[in-house]
Amino acid sequence: MDVLSIYSSPVIEFTATQPLERQNALVDNCTGTDPPPANADKLTETHTKKQVATQTEHICSSESADYDERALAKWLRQIYPLVELELSQPTPLMDEQCSECSLQEQLQVHTYQKLSLHSMENSQGLASWLCVHTNNAPVLVVTTVAPHDDWCEHVEQQLQLYVPERMSQGSYVVYTLSKSVPLKSCLRSLTTNGFNKNIFAGASMDGELFVWTYEQATMDVQQLHNVSTAQGAAVALDWSTEQQLLVGYTNGVVQQWQLGQQMTLEWQYTLPATVAAELTTMLSLGLDDLVLGTNDGGVYRCWSTAPQVSTDKTNKQFQLLPLRRHRFMVSSLLRTQLNGQQLVISCDLSGQAYYHDMRHEDEDTAQLIVQIPLPFKNSIACSRDGNIIYCPSSDGALEYYRVGDGAQAHVKGVLRGRGNLIRLSDNGCWLITGLYGNEFQIFYIENNLAAN
Repeated sequence: MDVLSIYSSPVIEFTATQPLERQNALVDNCTGTDPPPANADKLTETHTKKQVATQTEHICSSESADYDERALAKWLRQIYPLVELELSQPTPLMDEQCSECSLQEQLQVHTYQKLSLHSMENSQGLASWLCVHTNNAPVLVVTTVAPHDDWCEHVEQQLQLYVPERMSQGSYVVYTLSKSVPLKSCLRSLTTNGFNKNIFAGASMDGELFVWTYEQATMDVQQLHNVSTAQGAAVALDWSTEQQLLVGYTNGVVQQWQLGQQMTLEWQYTLPATVAAELTTMLSLGLDDLVLGTNDGGVYRCWSTAPQVSTDKTNKQFQLLPLRRHRFMVSSLLRTQLNGQQLVISCDLSGQAYYHDMRHEDEDTAQLIVQIPLPFKNSIACSRDGNIIYCPSSDGALEYYRVGDGAQAHVKGVLRGRGNLIRLSDNGCWLITGLYGNEFQIFYIENNLAAN
């Protein structure tokens, strides 16, 4: 062990921060003798609570409280109608409220197939979907309408039946011509029986009415009825029931024909002289209940609750209710549902669509007005819920529009001309537009939300 040397180290001084003569009183917190403060048991404490849900105050007490039963009953009578209304219109689910899905993500519309028909220049097209044949694809009937100045002299027209056939590979179908029905003149209108989709009717330019049936077993078309009328070419056809056909003419005459062993006139109604316009479109809402559209923008509901008393079949009496008018010719009338309510959509040439609620007579407060962006102009089709509107555009293109948020989408076309026709199948999967030159365009619609 080394010997320590005797050495004196220098002194290091730390100067005091306070004067030496000042002294601080120190308190020992750990050993205090003061009595503890009174501690209330929060679990048994009586205090006033505020109920946020009802904005009322009450005292939590073990003692029974007195209530004013009259005031309570009065309050319940006041809020009951509001609660009933709220329950009848439930709030949408959160995923529906927060959905930011684009229109293209919701609906994928594909150009599917072109159908070429022999036609004259500047011809228009007529088409109607029949019953489903295979792979959710319905049978289709189409024809062309040549330009007319007056009387129809086109004696070699045809009504063509196209049946979807499965391809050997995949789940695709192709529409093939199955039958051609000769016509003595061009058809002016064409419609499918909504109560029996194997039956369809047409009205020719020379004033004849035809009813055909499609036979699924043989994929053939047979004529059921053919009658001549003195009113000229019918511009609108619709079905009241499976056996009753409504026919509308430009002069404001509406007829109902009964189908049986023979086709007989059941009644005839004429718009009053106060409606000085031509009838352009018609929609049946049921027996003795229909909506008419005119070329001056008028929309009229005609109905009758009393049975026909007069023996004169040409003197049918209807109540007439003018609905909200359009500024231009009414080109489309469609029946749909929106939020569970039965509505009628009327659309004019400018693309302005009115959603008429048939339960109300005050049209100023009972409808939704939609201004469809250009190039929406004439004929439209809509989905079953009334939220999607389709319209043909130039060169085989298709525009579609979502009413809920105003979203718009476009499908590019590869044809020439401007389409005047659009028809959507009852299942909402198939759509046809035309005529573009001598071609129709078929589209296929995938609803991704419905698939989920």
